[in-house]
Amino acid sequence: MREYYNRIPEEDRPRIFGMTASPVDAKMAFIEASEQLERTLHAKICTPRIKDTLSALVPRPREEKVYYKPSEKTPYTDLFRKMSGIASRSDPRSRLKKAFRAAENALEEYGPWMSDRVWRWKLQEIEGKEELENDPIANRRGRQQAEKKRKKMWETQTDIQLRESKEEQEREVKRVKEILANEAHFDTKPNLTKDDLSPKVLKLIDLLNQIYTTPHTSGIVFVRQRYAASAMHQLIKALELPNIACDMLVGHGMEGDIAMDHRKQVMVINQFRQGKLNLLIATR
Repeated sequence: MREYYNRIPEEDRPRIFGMTASPVDAKMAFIEASEQLERTLHAKICTPRIKDTLSALVPRPREEKVYYKPSEKTPYTDLFRKMSGIASRSDPRSRLKKAFRAAENALEEYGPWMSDRVWRWKLQEIEGKEELENDPIANRRGRQQAEKKRKKMWETQTDIQLRESKEEQEREVKRVKEILANEAHFDTKPNLTKDDLSPKVLKLIDLLNQIYTTPHTSGIVFVRQRYAASAMHQLIKALELPNIACDMLVGHGMEGDIAMDHRKQVMVINQFRQGKLNLLIATR
């Protein structure tokens, strides 16, 4: 800005220069920041001296803090116990181990009902990665680099790290898939109790019921992980909350993660803008 502004003849410089920032927000003292900016622009600054004055001129969203009881120690579900019995013995860097950690985190933060569904989401993600790796056309160079990385990983692991062979991991994944297919029951509707959901999720459901009194309300619920967005989306659909049309919006993922492609993202955003959806469960 300084190079552009100072090179313009004085008579051609703008008489009023609107800025998105204010000396009020500067890291140095207000007077010092103002004088420095005035010297730079050869101008006189007109800006509120007090932040409260500036805040009063700019409409800001209302923020409310919502309190809920901390989660208690949650007992493992039958599905979690069977799945973790296999996954907990896997290599620390395996995909199955990552699925176990995600489901364990979801159990504490979101409750048993959502945790069980995280297993399904993570196994679908593993299947998607396997399809991508086995595709003879897609991203050939990327697959070659990934293969070198995998070979290096397997060659450098030691017995101290409880190394599992690649073939054994594949057998573990296959066994987990069989448990999901034959023993999991994902069609059950959640109970609005601590037996199924954490206090935080119960509070969120209560808030949604309070806020969505008409279908014309719209909002976004942000979560940290992609698997949490998927599980939360499934939960709200299963509860069939009134006046809510919900979908999830997550990123592409990294290192081959299967999440949501660009076409699906654009479609969801357009439906939200058009009012066909009025609630998004989204990652950042």
